[in-house]
Amino acid sequence: MRLKGNYYWFFALQLVSGIIAYPLMVKFGLLLGILLSFLPFLVGLITTHVNYKPDERDLQLIHKTDSFKSMLLVVAMALIYLYFPLINWFFAMYAGISIFRGVTGLIIFATN
Repeated sequence: MRLKGNYYWFFALQLVSGIIAYPLMVKFGLLLGILLSFLPFLVGLITTHVNYKPDERDLQLIHKTDSFKSMLLVVAMALIYLYFPLINWFFAMYAGISIFRGVTGLIIFATN
């Protein structure tokens, strides 16, 4: 399996990072939880982007992924703020960024 430029690998690791982020931050606190949940994302970033120049199609799909991620994140944060006031908003936002970017990246790169 080729890892350089493999965005399926990258977005899958980002999804894993987002899924484990909230429980780790609740259990270990803000700083250690963020650092531990950042490790899978960092592994994906290093293995995918070191010495790799993305082409125009990859860049366009990444920008599309980020746009959809931002829209989903705004809706999710509004719902959490309005209907779930006891959830730690910062922890949910940090985890939501990785989850939504991972899911939208996997869907967009799989369909294009």
